[in-house]
Amino acid sequence: MKYSRDFFKEFLFKKPFLKRFALMLIGVTVMGICVSVLKLTHLGTDPCSATNYGISHLTGLSFGNVQVIIASILLVIVIIFDWKKLGIGTIANMLVVGYVADFTTYFTSKILGIETIERLWVRIVVMLITLTIFVFAVALYINSGLGASAYDVLPYIIHAKLCKALNRTIPFKLVRTFYDGFFALVGFLIGGETGIITVLMVLTLGPVIVYVAAFVESMLGLKNE
Repeated sequence: MKYSRDFFKEFLFKKPFLKRFALMLIGVTVMGICVSVLKLTHLGTDPCSATNYGISHLTGLSFGNVQVIIASILLVIVIIFDWKKLGIGTIANMLVVGYVADFTTYFTSKILGIETIERLWVRIVVMLITLTIFVFAVALYINSGLGASAYDVLPYIIHAKLCKALNRTIPFKLVRTFYDGFFALVGFLIGGETGIITVLMVLTLGPVIVYVAAFVESMLGLKNE
């Protein structure tokens, strides 16, 4: 691997840095809040969080601590094979999402006294609103351009390796669906927060986020920066 001064300059100080850093921080913070709120609905969370919640239930560790541990393992794998999509945002995602989710859960349960949402229609409404906010939060995070999470980078590596090994082109969407499906299955088997939301995210989250990210990029005028 060749490291250059220009690469590190671009890696650390993508312009306009402050604007992009703010977008990234808002994105990961809101993502953490959304994960915790989705947990209240008992209709599932995203595949990665579903697995992490399952590990949290099994080990007694907080969701935030599990998030850091699992993300660190994935990060090591990504660094070995392709570190160029990593950045400050990678670390922020690893540290912020899980602990914000923990704080939100503590706030809703200990301060507001809300352990779960009982009525089905309320759960469905909360789910739809939270999912919409979650998608836009992910779009902000993506458009910051400060590095993707190790969880999101790994399927690109798997896709490239598979195409090379089989000597044929495989749709990335297919690889990503199986990748998310694997984490969703693991989450289900170990008692994580899985449900209809998890299934929807496995099947549709990727394309929806790409569309919303393009919309947000245009709205924020990031294309020319």
